[in-house]
Amino acid sequence: MASVPRLLSEPSTKTETKTEVKKIMQRVKSKLDDLPSTKLIDFLRGKIQTLEKDKKEIVGVFGKTGAGKSFLINTILGEKKLLPSGNQGACTSVMIQVETNMTDSDSKYIAEIEFMTEEEWKEELWSIFRDRSYEDGNDEDQERDDDDDDDDEKISVLYGKDGRGATLEELMDRMHFREIPEFRLSVKKIFLCDTAEELSEKITCYTRSDTQSDTFKRQYWPLVKCITIKVPNSKDLLEHVVLVDLPGNGDSNKSRDEMWKSFVGNCSAVWIVSDIARATSEKESWEILDSTVSLIGPGGECRNISFICTKTDDIEEDQKPDARTCILLRNETTKKQVRVKFNKQKEMKKHFSGGKDFLQVFTVSSKEYQKEKHLQQEETEIPKLQEFIRNLNDRSTKTSGYVSGAYGILSLIQGAKSSDKTDSKEEVCQVLEQRLKDKIKSIGQTLDKTYTAFERCLSKGVKQSEESCEKLMNKVIAPKGKKGGGYQIMKSLCNNGGVHKPKGKKERRRGINLNESLASCMIKLIDEEFKIHFPNEGKRGPIREQIDHFTLDTNSLVGEHLEVSLHLTFLKTEETVLKAKLICDLCEKKKKIYSTLTESVKDSMRRCYIRASEHKGKDSLKRMKDELHHHMKNNNIFQKAKEDMLGCLTNLKEHIVMQLKCKLQESMDLSLKTPNSSFLPDVTVEYNKMKMYYEKLMGCSSTVQITPRLDLHTKTTTFESQSGNRRKRVQVSKSVTMLNPEIVKDLPTHNHKPTYRLQCPKAGLFQCSSTGLVFLMKGKGDVVYKVTQWDNSLLGSITPAGPLFSIDCPEQSVRQLHLPHCMCDEKDDNLSMAHVTDGNMEIVQPLKTTATHVIVNVTHLSLFGLIRDVFSFLPVRSQVLLFLRPQGNRPQKHILNVILLPRNVPLCEVEHQQKGSTFIQTSSNCTLTPKGKYGLCCELVANSTIQPKNGQFDYDYSPNFHPTFQVFLDCMSGAENIRLSLLDRGSNDQRVWECLVPTG
Repeated sequence: MASVPRLLSEPSTKTETKTEVKKIMQRVKSKLDDLPSTKLIDFLRGKIQTLEKDKKEIVGVFGKTGAGKSFLINTILGEKKLLPSGNQGACTSVMIQVETNMTDSDSKYIAEIEFMTEEEWKEELWSIFRDRSYEDGNDEDQERDDDDDDDDEKISVLYGKDGRGATLEELMDRMHFREIPEFRLSVKKIFLCDTAEELSEKITCYTRSDTQSDTFKRQYWPLVKCITIKVPNSKDLLEHVVLVDLPGNGDSNKSRDEMWKSFVGNCSAVWIVSDIARATSEKESWEILDSTVSLIGPGGECRNISFICTKTDDIEEDQKPDARTCILLRNETTKKQVRVKFNKQKEMKKHFSGGKDFLQVFTVSSKEYQKEKHLQQEETEIPKLQEFIRNLNDRSTKTSGYVSGAYGILSLIQGAKSSDKTDSKEEVCQVLEQRLKDKIKSIGQTLDKTYTAFERCLSKGVKQSEESCEKLMNKVIAPKGKKGGGYQIMKSLCNNGGVHKPKGKKERRRGINLNESLASCMIKLIDEEFKIHFPNEGKRGPIREQIDHFTLDTNSLVGEHLEVSLHLTFLKTEETVLKAKLICDLCEKKKKIYSTLTESVKDSMRRCYIRASEHKGKDSLKRMKDELHHHMKNNNIFQKAKEDMLGCLTNLKEHIVMQLKCKLQESMDLSLKTPNSSFLPDVTVEYNKMKMYYEKLMGCSSTVQITPRLDLHTKTTTFESQSGNRRKRVQVSKSVTMLNPEIVKDLPTHNHKPTYRLQCPKAGLFQCSSTGLVFLMKGKGDVVYKVTQWDNSLLGSITPAGPLFSIDCPEQSVRQLHLPHCMCDEKDDNLSMAHVTDGNMEIVQPLKTTATHVIVNVTHLSLFGLIRDVFSFLPVRSQVLLFLRPQGNRPQKHILNVILLPRNVPLCEVEHQQKGSTFIQTSSNCTLTPKGKYGLCCELVANSTIQPKNGQFDYDYSPNFHPTFQVFLDCMSGAENIRLSLLDRGSNDQRVWECLVPTG
């Protein structure tokens, strides 16, 4: 057999450019991190962090078992044995996503297995037991459903003979899950392998059901929600693309079904894979399209559907003498037949605009691509699929967007350093503010037209729905031509909020959704308007066009105002970034808008479903149906659905308008209203390099020239490391690697505080993005930590200067800790580290104190926290956090909790305690004095009350974060935004912090 070609390519110029630009921005971020926080510094840090966010394109791969999906994906990626193929066992409903390995271990094959939670598995087992318990004479027409076959298989493959006759409590015994502790901890199980074949073997029991083995070997796929496979050396295809192997019709398990819907709704492209011999005759492929059309079309973002006919090399024996001609002839015939059949799917096609290349048909042979026995590689059409993914990957556009954003950030820094507040700035700002106002008005008018069009359709839909609701409901709960049966389906509908998902052999059938059926009249009437206003492909639609054409035209001002050309460059790039974000937001919000009708009906029927599910005994099927009919007649569910959808359209308008108004106004304020900021770092060298990259990519040139300056900022820090009896000096860059921690659930804990786990892949400095902790690792290791409570009996007169962290590392790889402090002066020699072990506290003197962290060497881990030996009234870096919650059941009334805290209290800890409230992200940083008195001012809202009038900044690290102020808002609908200001009562009410909070 010929070897499978590996898809390796030389790094392109644009790829190298993005790599270099990232290095430049890491250096700039390091310089900014050395500076104390100001509104401008925090804004710049946030902008750099936003650059790294990348929305990937998802290709959903559908097809029945044996169609060749796994073999196809393996061949496209140049892998022999990556995904386990169907001949290794029966396929399961596990979703598998394949992406490129972008981790530090980028030469490894990685699998991340995400389990459902213990509670979710317990709920599924409970539903299995419930479905088996219908032996109490509920209804004379009750039948036993063959769904039990699927349920039996799940229990047998996971539990073996221990599952026979076991109770729910016995099946949930943790001894069954000893080999997968990650399941109990609700964390991902991770495999790192050197070869694809090794990885495939390790994950087989999590993806396939091995029914051929004579001996019992526990299989864990019933517990798995999703598997992510990360492939090395695949950036050419998968840097910005994810391939997802999906079951065709969701899942009877609620958590897996929600994930399935999310994947399907996010698919940019859909591949339907079918054996070429049955491409048009086999119902399943077309049923997949029919059952998912609303999710991938108006309720999703699919821009392309591809039918992929596999196994084209599989021909009759008498055709083999002229194999190539026979294969190519059948390929062309099949393509025409598929297109003809697709064009006959009227109900399906009406959901799409039918742009160019919306439907594509590929006829492929993975075997021929590898062997080239009858066909050349190009004729197998595998290269066409690779090119399809490559175009979706679009590395060029992603690179240009990244460079453009980075160039704007550096332009702002250079502009802020090189010019003071001038009349020219004020003049430019006034012109831009007027342009912004005019453009926003135009967008608002377009969105008003959309609202009017939908209101007209929905009003008609309400009338039709009220007239035909009995018929719509009976179509689901009492279909004509079916005598007897239906009890279990009816019970399932009521138990699952109006939705029934068939299991096992019935999974190919489309599920039953009573809510969708009741909303169907209204959905049909808005479908055409939806296709006009929110198309996925073809024309952009009026709202998208307005966003695309939006511009402040900053270029027109450069000629007359060269002194602010850098500021205008920044505003131009900010405009581009914001428009891209709004287009993504539009896509996400239109999905929610489309699903609103069905979800609103479900919400209106929820109580009725609960009541109906409680009916038992004789004639319970009839009583359940009567319950549903009665509730539907006596509750205005269709009018509510209309109002809910129109409310979503109003929210869309408010979101777009507020984003443009607030984000661009903030950018204008920071660039054109901020005085000369000489304290900013010198980024001249970085700016000039970035300018060169930007002009090369965009094919433009700039007249702005910057004179290089000597950068005196230190770039490294030195510390001592102990190894055995030797000590050595090590120099490490201050630019640490930022990692996002996992939240480890279900660990034995009594304070319900979140526990974090940071997976450090190698030796080096790694920072937790949630808590700010930095760990110097001597090698690979997992650091597990949480915030715990200070023991006042140990502290005595000593004052905490930060949270107390409980830290552990099973690999004992941590050699140094950097704990974040909030002191304005890094030379404050009163800061120390407390090390608490077995109820005893040791005070450790810092190795070094930087502008942001206190550094100590460690030999073993336990509890660590910052302390001061005397209380200080010197100002500290602080934060103002806002959390909004409703006042009871009154939707128009809200309470805004305003919490003043030291800067080194992790936001995630406060959010965890403020569950049920909405965190409002603002420029929260400020400088406050411990024990100082402050007041809060709320402007632009008439009906608001603040209590107390004066509040104290307690500089407290206790585990409970109580609001310093509460703002009672009676009604926010009349105000465009709220302006909050924090006043220092001890300094004649000087404003020490302020922000603009959008009410939308």
